[in-house]
Amino acid sequence: QWSKDICLPSAILSSVLSIIHPSLYDAGSLAMHHLNDWATAHDSQMAAALANWSTIFTNVSVIVNRSTPLHRDPHSQSNWYDLLVSVGKYDDCALHIPTLRIQVLYTPSTIIAFSGCLLQHGVNEVDGVRCCLAYYMRDNIHHWLRVPCPLHWVTPDHVHNTLLLQ
Repeated sequence: QWSKDICLPSAILSSVLSIIHPSLYDAGSLAMHHLNDWATAHDSQMAAALANWSTIFTNVSVIVNRSTPLHRDPHSQSNWYDLLVSVGKYDDCALHIPTLRIQVLYTPSTIIAFSGCLLQHGVNEVDGVRCCLAYYMRDNIHHWLRVPCPLHWVTPDHVHNTLLLQ
């Protein structure tokens, strides 16, 4: 039921990725297609779950009411983007990225895209109710599905050209 409830927001986030990192979107789309084919042939329960999986991200983690210590996400690629979505009712939250020497205000309804593999990051503890949905891809899943990983970095020109084609 949960995947049905977040179907539209998940599809919108996939669309965002198609603009900000088109080759990663294409790789994620191909991975989900291959995973669906595999599940249809080998695992009916997984196939039923994937019928409601509306995102090209292979993983979604839900983090509720907790701080996140500084860390990197090692099971991805440095040039891949994770999308973090923060919802709830809380104040005074920041995403800390010490590598860049920045703190990003992390208010409810914020969406942040960055390389969680490349950039150390963490979130402070807050008063209130906060939920983070972390959308990401795992390179071992792409490898298992034999989906080539995009190797290049996205540039402003990529994003500009993608927007012009819309």
